[in-house]
Amino acid sequence: MTLTGSATLIDVAFAVCTALDRVGTIGVLTGGSAATFYVPDRYQSLDVDFVLRVVPQRHVVDEAMRSLGFSALPSGIYGHPDLAVTVEFPRGPMAIGRDIIRTWSTQRRGDELLHINTVTDCVRDRFMHFWAWNDRSALDAALAVAGRHHEDFDRTAFRSWVEAERAYDSSYPQDKVDEFFRRLQHA
Repeated sequence: MTLTGSATLIDVAFAVCTALDRVGTIGVLTGGSAATFYVPDRYQSLDVDFVLRVVPQRHVVDEAMRSLGFSALPSGIYGHPDLAVTVEFPRGPMAIGRDIIRTWSTQRRGDELLHINTVTDCVRDRFMHFWAWNDRSALDAALAVAGRHHEDFDRTAFRSWVEAERAYDSSYPQDKVDEFFRRLQHA
């Protein structure tokens, strides 16, 4: 598959996940790029983050990325000469706070596939960036994803996760949780 300069972040995500699948590796889209998938009109990331479920030898990933026109930069990030979007493979395990993620959603588009954090995990991930580092754009993304995909957002699981995180580390402020749910009513 050839990616052109008009390829969106979502196009890149589908292409990379499909190329990884073809070499026998599962990559799960996470972070801000997952939020972009769920609410592209409300949040835009400039990088695509995949956590690899099975970490192959580096040359296998390099080969899959080369097949799409990407090459490894000195920083370890992959760049494409025609695209502003970069691709990164953060070290696993895939986790949000202290919770290891073992499931994900799989989307299909023609003969392409995309493994991606579930809606609830995407919201938890973006909320965690707000909760821990006061990243207000991450809060906005969490609210946009939870609001737009309310039927797939598991509030009970979210609340249980918040309680478990606060039980382990009480420095996470409750007022940010309260702000999230207050603003979610209007999302």
